[in-house]
Amino acid sequence: MRGRNLCVVAVVLCLVGSLQAGVVFNDDFESGSMGNWTTISGVTPLDISNAQNRIPIAGTYSAYMNISTDGMYHNISELSGTSTATFWLYDGAQTRAYGEVRAYPGEGYGLGGNIVQLFAVGKYTNMDSTKYQARVLAGTGTIGWFNLSDGPSRSSGWHQFIIERLGDDTTINLYVDGMMAKTITGTTAASWDSVVITSARAGTTAGDAYFDGIEITNGLIPEPGTLSVLALGALGLLVRRRV
Repeated sequence: MRGRNLCVVAVVLCLVGSLQAGVVFNDDFESGSMGNWTTISGVTPLDISNAQNRIPIAGTYSAYMNISTDGMYHNISELSGTSTATFWLYDGAQTRAYGEVRAYPGEGYGLGGNIVQLFAVGKYTNMDSTKYQARVLAGTGTIGWFNLSDGPSRSSGWHQFIIERLGDDTTINLYVDGMMAKTITGTTAASWDSVVITSARAGTTAGDAYFDGIEITNGLIPEPGTLSVLALGALGLLVRRRV
């Protein structure tokens, strides 16, 4: 009986490990610094702040933007195929604030020549102050900036944005607060090599925004509650065996 119990515990640990596997980069800023990020040439850095926090729930810090010239990046290993980029954005007074994943000919931000692909999610108030926005740089379908019309309306506070790329490297699903906001097909396939938090660097517009819980994965994010359901099911089996 004890051996069976140990087997069930092993199953639980495997489930936890498999659902957490595949994280290429994440930053919840709980280090209390912007040490994982490099300031984009010619612009200003974001700051660390304890004024707002979203990830983890009981955490302290986030990345703080107070002017539209703020912009920073982090390089990641070349990433293709099924993958996701998650950004938490605090919708404050800043009129432009985005999370981006980019692809260059080289292996990192600005390396090897002109940018090949870019996906951005966040807000661009000049387009529409009632909805969130996204951008695709290159492809045969939807490109440029567009409204996430099927997503939730704008509101102050924290919001989650997810860029989900499917295994064909060309289909992109965009989510806002867990709601499917738009699917884009026919985008130009390119390996992601950098993640950016920025305000598009257009002008010098003052205003606050915060970023938190940034995560890049090489697989799809499990549906909310999947881990707890699987783990609780396995633990329930353990209890029944013990009885």
